[in-house]
Parts: sequence; C-alpha cells; structure tokens
Amino acid sequence: MIFASVRWTSLEHLDLTGDNINEWSQLLPNIETPQLQSLGIQGLEHVEQTLAESSVLFLEQCILASPLLELSFGHIQLQDRLDWVRLVESMDPSLVGRGFRVEGRSHEQFADNLPNHASSKEAMESSAQLDPPVFQKFNAEDGSTLPSLQTHLGAETDKRYLLWTDIQHAFNGVNHLSGRWTRSERILFTIDAANELHRPLRIQHDTDGYTVVHRTFRKNQTEDFNNRQVDTQDQPLDEIVPSLRHLTDTYLYLYSRLESIIDDERKTFQQVIANVRYYHSMVVEELERLDSGGVRDLVDGKDPGQLLDELHNLQQKVPEWEYHNICYHTLTENIREHKHKYATSALFILLPSHLSSKKDPNSSTHQFRLHFLCDNSNRYATPENQPRHVHLSNHPGYKLKQPEEFFQKYGDYILRVLQMVKHGYTDNHYDIPPLDTIKILWNCDSNIIGSRLAMDIEPLVDRVISYFQELSPPKWQEGLGLTRDQSAAIKTYLDVQDGDSAESNLYRYIDKERRVYRKCEAHAYQYLSSQSLELLREFVLCHGGHVDMQQARIRVELESMSEADQFQMYLCRAKHVFDISIKLCWEATRSVVRKLCLDIAKTGTGILELDGITLDIYPQGNDQYRNNLFFHDVISKTGLHFISILNYPRPQERCVHVLRYSLQLENSPVQPSHDWMALSFDLNKFQEMMSKAQDPSEWKSAATQLQTALEKHELSGTYMVTIYNDEWNAVFDQRRGAVVEVHSEDIVFPESVLSAGSIRTLGVHLNSLDFAQKLLNIMEANTEHIVRMWHTSSRPFRLTLLDRMKDTHGRVVAQLAVRGCDMEGPSNGTTDLHTGDISPPFSQEQAVHEFTDVIFTQWDCDHVFSKISNYSALFLDMASRQHPSVLTLFTLDVSCLSRNGLSSIREVLRRSDLEHLHVVCTPVNSQSESIAQVLGCIQWSTLKSLVLAGYHIEAWIDLCQPPSPVCLSLLSLQIQGTLPNIQELSHSNVLFIIQLICASPMLELCFQNVQLQESRDWELVVDSVDYSLLKMLDLGAACIGQLVSIPDAANLFISRVGQAREDTELAKLVLRSLTLEITVLSQPDLAVVQGILSVCRLEELRIECPPFDARLSASFAQVLKSVRWTSLEHLDLAGDNINEWIQLLPNIETPQLQSLGIQGSERVKQTLAESSVLFLEQCILASPLVELTIGHIQLQDRLDWARLVESMDPSLVGRGFRVEGRSHEQFAGTPDAVQLEQKKKEQWKGVI
Repeated sequence: MIFASVRWTSLEHLDLTGDNINEWSQLLPNIETPQLQSLGIQGLEHVEQTLAESSVLFLEQCILASPLLELSFGHIQLQDRLDWVRLVESMDPSLVGRGFRVEGRSHEQFADNLPNHASSKEAMESSAQLDPPVFQKFNAEDGSTLPSLQTHLGAETDKRYLLWTDIQHAFNGVNHLSGRWTRSERILFTIDAANELHRPLRIQHDTDGYTVVHRTFRKNQTEDFNNRQVDTQDQPLDEIVPSLRHLTDTYLYLYSRLESIIDDERKTFQQVIANVRYYHSMVVEELERLDSGGVRDLVDGKDPGQLLDELHNLQQKVPEWEYHNICYHTLTENIREHKHKYATSALFILLPSHLSSKKDPNSSTHQFRLHFLCDNSNRYATPENQPRHVHLSNHPGYKLKQPEEFFQKYGDYILRVLQMVKHGYTDNHYDIPPLDTIKILWNCDSNIIGSRLAMDIEPLVDRVISYFQELSPPKWQEGLGLTRDQSAAIKTYLDVQDGDSAESNLYRYIDKERRVYRKCEAHAYQYLSSQSLELLREFVLCHGGHVDMQQARIRVELESMSEADQFQMYLCRAKHVFDISIKLCWEATRSVVRKLCLDIAKTGTGILELDGITLDIYPQGNDQYRNNLFFHDVISKTGLHFISILNYPRPQERCVHVLRYSLQLENSPVQPSHDWMALSFDLNKFQEMMSKAQDPSEWKSAATQLQTALEKHELSGTYMVTIYNDEWNAVFDQRRGAVVEVHSEDIVFPESVLSAGSIRTLGVHLNSLDFAQKLLNIMEANTEHIVRMWHTSSRPFRLTLLDRMKDTHGRVVAQLAVRGCDMEGPSNGTTDLHTGDISPPFSQEQAVHEFTDVIFTQWDCDHVFSKISNYSALFLDMASRQHPSVLTLFTLDVSCLSRNGLSSIREVLRRSDLEHLHVVCTPVNSQSESIAQVLGCIQWSTLKSLVLAGYHIEAWIDLCQPPSPVCLSLLSLQIQGTLPNIQELSHSNVLFIIQLICASPMLELCFQNVQLQESRDWELVVDSVDYSLLKMLDLGAACIGQLVSIPDAANLFISRVGQAREDTELAKLVLRSLTLEITVLSQPDLAVVQGILSVCRLEELRIECPPFDARLSASFAQVLKSVRWTSLEHLDLAGDNINEWIQLLPNIETPQLQSLGIQGSERVKQTLAESSVLFLEQCILASPLVELTIGHIQLQDRLDWARLVESMDPSLVGRGFRVEGRSHEQFAGTPDAVQLEQKKKEQWKGVI
C-alpha cells in the first residue's frame, strides 16, 4: 500500500540497500514509464546475497525504460552469471561509459564473467575504465562549507552538470545558486543544442563552487495569508506568497540581465532567454492558481492583473533585444572575419529585377538582382555633406547565375540583412537607417532599377523578405555573419557583363586598424588628400608603375634609396592605405631593405611584394633561419602581415612570408591568394598536426593537410615551408613530406620532430655560457632517436652548436659529423636533436659501441658548469680523446655518476689542462676509492682556481692527495660550506689548505660558512698567507665570529692586514655579511670587532637593536664608526629600540646602499622619530637603492610617509618598496602617500 502511493513517474533516484533486496523488490508495483535517472542496488559487505531472476527482470525494465545516467551494483551477485551480459547489452553506451559502476563482490563476479563474449567484454572494459567521480562544492551564504554533490557527465557535450532536483533535495528551501565570488549573480539553467532548457533542469559544474541562497521573506507577509482559503495543491499555505515573490524577483533579475547583455555572444544571450521563458511560464501559472483561489493582494500590493500586465510589458521588450543581438552579431562577425580580408563586400541585399514585381502575387516567379551596400562605418567623422550611415551602392546590381543554389547558401543571411534595412539598426560601428526614411538610397540615381525606386523600394523589400521567409523559415544559428569562404564565393555567382567588374562601384578601403571595407567613392576618398594623391600618381607613373584606386594597389619601380624615401613620403601624405609591389632596380643592401620595409609599414600597408632581393639581403644557411630579415625585423615588429619576394633565390622562384611562416615556391609568375589570414590559419593547423606527429602515418597526414592548404591558396608550387617560432624553427620539405632541418635557441623544440627520423641539419644557437652541458643534454635525452637516425640512413648528418651571444657573430662552438652505415667519413649533411631528462635506453657498453662513428670535426666546448650523468661523462670522454686539452673549466659533481661514470671523468681530467675546478662535495659513501682516483688525476700544474663547496668538504679534502709544492700555481682558493650548517674543518684539512696557500701565489682567498675544529689553527692560517700578493680576502660571518673569540689570532690578523694595506695592493678584503649583536660582547671583544671592521670591506650589515645601557653608547658608536660605510651595500636595522641605534650611526656622506630594511618587532609598538625619518630620507636621496622595506614600525607624523615616497626614484617605488604589518596599516591610511606611490608606479611602468 505504501509503495503503491508513490508517484513513480516523477521519481528520479531510487536506491535499494540492505540484506533482503529480492523480497523488497517483489513489493514494488509495476512501473510502466519510469523516469529514473539513477538506480542503486547495494548489498551489505558482510552478508552474501544473490539477485533472483525476477529482480533482474525488474532491473532490465528500469534500464530499458528510464533515461538512466547512473547505475551502481555493490556486494550482490546474480543468480545466473550470464545475466551480466544481458544487463550490459540493454544499457545505453553513454550509461556504460560514464555512469555504470560495479563494486565489491559484484565486481568480482562481473570481472570474471564470460571471457569469450567479445561485446560483453568491451562493455566490461569500458566500465572498468570509468573516470573517478567529480563533486560540486557548495557554500552557505555566511561562507561556511556545505556538503558536496556528485556531478553527471553529459553524453552530448562531455560537460559535467548537476540536476536541479538533486540540489533541491540536498538543500531544503533553496531559492537559487550564486557564484562563489559574485553573490549578486544568479546561476542559470543550461540549454541544449536547440536552445531550450535541458530537461530535467541542469546547472553546469563549476570548480570554484556555488553559494546556496535560501528563500527569505518577512514574517508578517506570511501571516497576512495564513487564513486565506486557496487551493494550494501540495504547497503549504504559508509558502504561497513567498514562493511567488521569489519567482517574481527571479524573472525581474533575468529581464534586467537580458537587457544588459544584448551585445554578448549568442549562446549566452539565448541561455538567458530560455531561462526567461521558463520563469515567465512559472509566474503565469502561479498567478492563475492564486487568482482562482481568490487571493488578490499578492506582491507589493499588486493583484494578479497588475502583475500580469507588468510581466507582459517586460515580455514585449524581448523581441527588440533579440533583434539587436542578431544584428549585432551579424555585423560584428563580418568585422572579425573581414578585418584583414581582401574579398567582396559582406553587405548586400536582393531586389526584384523589375519594379512591376511588387504587384505580382506569385513571388516564386521573380528574378532578383544582387545589390551591394556601401560598408560605411560611423566610427569616424565625415565631411558635413556626407552621411555616416550605410547605403545602397549606385550600381544597377547583378543577375545571379545559379539563384537556387545561391539562395540555399545565403538565404538566412540575406533575410537578416534585409530586415536590418527595413527596420534599421545602430550600434557603435554601423548605422543602418530604417527603410521608411529613404536614407538607404543616398547618392543613388536612376541607374539602379528606375527613377521610381524611392517610392517602390519598401514594398519590394517586403516582397523579398516574404519570399525568403517562405523559402527558409527562421532558425537559430550560432554564426550569423559570413565566413571568409562564403564571402569570397559571392563573386562566383554574379553575372558580370563586359566592361563591368564584380566590385560594383565600390572601392576597397583599409582603415588605420587594417580593417578592410568596400565603400562608395565618396566615403572611400573622404579622408584622402586629392593634391597628395595626384603627386603620388605622378611619381608612380614616372617610375614605371600603376595605381589601382578601386583595389587600393600600387606597383612601382625604384632605382635608389632616395627614390624609396620619396615614395614613402608621397604615400604617407596621401592618407590612403594600399597594397604595394616594389621592384628594386639597384643593388640594395640588407639594411636598406630593412629600412624600406619598416618605412612602408608606417603607412598602414599590410601586403608588400618585393622584386630584386639578393642573397646578400636574404642569406642562406643558419642565418637564414635564425636572423630572418622579413620575419624577425619586419613582420614580428610591424603591421605588415604578408611579404612576397619574387625571383628568389633564382629566377622563376618566389618566397612568401605570412606571419610565422615562409614558403619557397617555384613558378614565380603565379600569383598567390591574398587571403593571408586564411592561409595563416591553414598553416597553423598544419603546424599543430606536425608538432603532435609520432609515427609515419601521422607525418603523412600532416603533409596531406599542408598540400591541401597550398592548393586551396594557389600555392601548389611550394617546395619548402619554414616555421618560425620564438625559440625554434623547422624546415619542412614538401616533396619529401618531412622535417629536414631544425634551428633552435638553446635546444627547445617539440620532441615529435625527432620521431620522423628525417632530419639532416640541426643548428643550436646558444645564448648561455654552458655550451658543453647543452650538448651533453641533447645527446643524452635523444640517444634512441639519434642512434636510429645515423645507423638506418645512408645519408650523414651533422650537429652544429653556434654561439649567438653578443659580439660572437655566430661562432661555431662544436660540430659533430656522424657517418651513415655505408659511408666512410663525414660529409656535408646535418641533423637535429632536443632536450629532456629521460634516461638513455642503452648501457654504457652499448653506447661506447654506438659512438664509434662519431667524429668531432670541431670541439671548442671548453667548460662544463652543471653536473653530468654517466652518459654525458662517456660522451665527454669521447670528445676529449679527439680534442685533448680543450676543457679548461669543469664542475665535478658525482651525485649522478656510477663507477663507470667516474672512470670516464678520470680520463677526462687526466687529458685536460684544467684551469678552473669547482668540486661539489657530496656524500662519498662507498665510492671513496673511485673519487680519490678522480681527484688524483687533477693536473695541478695548470690549475689556477679551486672551489670546494658543499656539505662534506672535510671528507673530500681527506681524499685529496697533497700535490707537489713545485707544480702548484693556484691564484684563487675558495672553501664554501653550505648553509644552514656551519662545517668544521679538521686539523689535517687545515694542513692541506695551508700547503696550497704556502706553495701558490695566492691572489684570492675565501672562507664561507666554515670554522676550524682547533682554534690554534687560525693562527697557522693567518700566518701562512702572503699578504703582499693577496688582492682579495673574503671571510664569512662564521669565520669572523670564531676569530673574535681568539684574541691572539684576531690581533695577528688585524696587524698583518693593516700592514699589508700600507705596503701592498691589498684592495679588497671582504666580509660578505655580518650580524652585529654588540650588546652581548665584552669590552675586549668590542675592540677586536672594531679592529676587524676597520681593515675589512663589509658588504652586508645587520644590526640587532635591543635596549642597552646608555653608559655603553660611546663604545657602541665607536664600533659602528669603524664600519666602512661607503662600501656597504645592504643594511638592516631590526629590533625593539631602532631610534636609539640610528642615533649611534655616524654621518654617512656618500652611502652606496642597494637595500635598506627597518624592521620593528611584531610584539612591540614603535614610532620612528623625526631624526630617524631624516636618516631614512638621506639614505633614499643619496643611495642607489633597489629595495626599501619598512615593517612593524610607524612614523611619528603620518604625513612623513608622503615625504619619503616623494624622495624615492620611480623604479624603487615600482619594484622594491615594501611596507608591512603596522607600517602598512598607517601607510594605507595616508591618502597622499598612497596616491604618490601609485603615480610613481605608473611613471615606472611608462619607462619600462
């Protein structure tokens, strides 16, 4: 009885769960038309259940009769395992692919079922590959998190959505959803392909989440209606008016939104309209129900009649908004399509051929003529005697060759333009006057179809509109304007008489934004200087040329650069944009042609043709692709989009540049299509296919795509296509259907170019110092492709690395020739490679065999900065065998090397005369013996610089064999521990270091982040240095801190350095950074610190500023006075007592600070006194500051913020000025300072 009372036809979600599903399914009534969207059968994990035949029949009925989106089984099996096949075959593929889930014991039986049933297996495999569920996030209006709901996947769109009923069930009393960040916006129901709301209603999934807005209403509003006698059906009485109010609020919101988006895209506009229709019907239905129940006073004192009138008045505006949206998109899509389009006008109408046609009731017998409209824009001012609106061209029009086909292709578009002509339309680009004003006939005479046209045009247009409405009933389209192909095809339908042209009497006009229009003579010439045009005509005619005003094209021959300057001057003065063809009749240089192109681009020209380009101007080889004059210097920097080069590089050849592509063609006289926009689009599609190709069939498809595009644009003679990108170029040989050359900046290009196996040339242009490392990365990342190419091809290839840094002029750094399988030596081929981090698929022994064919014809890679792998070590070993002693700088990082790799490095070091060695001291682990052998191969006699850096310096020094003092010539030694740990060097380490110092003419010595285990060793180190030779001594804070605690060593250090400063050229004794906490130092320690500061150059100083005893202020001031402030680059003051410490600082006349930080304590409030602000201002004005940070401290006078900002350079404000914590709170509350900051940021941006 209970189940019988359920309205099963409205039920959308059904779940049966528990221990006894069979018996409960028997109790369910027969459901003739179930509308289930989800069905779940869920047994219990600890109870075994088997679904009986009757239950399977119930399931099958639900699957076949319901629009199921989800079906799940869990922990229940079927009595007959063959029933799984039956159930799967009854399912829709979209259900199997997206919403079918089998879990637990159900999945075990399902997965093992019927391996011989192919169709079932496919369905099972499909169900086993389901995407994980996706959930929609929700928030309450107060920002708290609500439960998430699982989304569904649309079968037709592959977009995720939620059912509105699911949302209503989950959130009782929900009125609507709003965006998580835009609370005022209501989320709309989605629409289908027919522009109607999906049924059942859906909300699109949003990863940002939604806010759930519940119904809210005034309490007394409900009480007014509690005693009304209304047929409420299933709705509680106290919710009648609130429900109507929410419906009314929603449709008012939708109408308001619809009015605000009349220029938005069609899909968005149509979605709002569909929601308007839905809520309109809901309100009408609710009003009728309340009216029948006698409820009169409804919302804001309005009765049902008043609300219906209000609703009707709003509804009357929708057709007007719809008309505007259609017109707007019809015209704006034409603008987008024709922005750089060189084809027929996109605005035209059809009229009957004879005026008598208006009296003929049978429109099917009419003959029509096509009339173009003047494509005049209202965006620009016009002379007083000329209108700014669109009008009919003064031309009798054209008969149509194939009218039925033309109507079928353009009927909908013609109807839209005719309706605009009849009713009129105006926006910020076009003004089409309504027909009853007769303005559409401006400047038209009797040439059209008779002198009575002004009286008869309105009924004629009505007749044509009726004809096309009968021919093609109105239907919604997403694209309302004409495509490029449709526009270009119009001419093919026109019956052009002898002596006439397909352009009507319209002139091609290009505006300053390079949009192309077709205008009447008056509008096309309205900005033209007639006197300057005559001068331009005379110049062109005197130089063997011609001016075609209707097509806006000029052809001219120039014999010198001075003539080119004259031509450009006349062109600019004419104030008209042309397509230009120039023949260079003199031996022009590259710089001259570059200037000519840039000058021509300034006139607004988009298409340029050049004849007379030489190989000096357009070189071949690497420079052709990495420094292409027309791409890199002209097209990428100007408005020129299409450059055609005739007779290059030999007669009867042509080179065409269009945006990022260069095409080399045979048969130069053949003129290519000027629809460069469409050509560029087709070439982009080819590049996309090429970049993804991984096998021969995909490469063949890409080549076919290219061939089709070239034939379409009359460029079938193309034999080579070059693709230009910011970081790489590729040369595609159309005859071979493959990439044959790649030219890359620092080895960046798609991996797919290697898969073709056809590359013969690779030019890698290096913009950094690490040549060898780049090469090693290439070889390692692409071993498989490279080996396959050089062992399967009979043609050799070459890899070239070129230095493209400043002043190098493309110096070749390395060149590798690899013999083909039937070649005896290298020849003039070349090939390509790419970077990556994958491990090579070959062992080292295999790689040794594979490298037997590699010949290093040139090897100037003299440095390796980064760590290398076993493979790279082997490759470097091969190079050093053929070119020993080339490597001069090497970074020894063994973290990625095995014993074999260390063996290769040992040989490299043995053969190389290294001058600079950087050792990264990684853990030695079990490889200590191999590492010791590597270090034993260092050629100490040539070594000038040694760096020991890392976490394990002590262990590496222990592995070093002491070199013979006779052969040492070190000029620089750096011991650099790695933070945060301070490393302690043992006594034996110190003895090794002292041996290097004593036996070498040491000019530079650096100790960073290290200390000595035995304090007495400092005296040994200090005493071992020959200060008469030393040019730079760099001590870190850790060393200084330890020195301060050893007075004897510190005093010895101070005396030696002081003496060296008097007697020698010790120019730079540097303390990189020092943190002064002098309040914790004793008087003797203060004296030591003062002595060290007096002889050292300090670059970075941080002063901790705690409260201190005033009696010690004089001692502290003496310490600070000893700092060499003119060399200090970074200063930080931090603590609770900054004002007092600033008072201790000496007067700094010429500070050179690059960064300054004033950082108060977060827990203690501080105010910066006037004297401290003056100190800040002095530092800002006198220092080349790059960074200034003020945090957790306020100014005594908040107006001082504006004073400080005013004193700053715009570059400092723009990128290095930071105010934090309490400082920011005060700063943000000072409007003058904030405005000054913004103004200086804008100045800085302007400079950038």
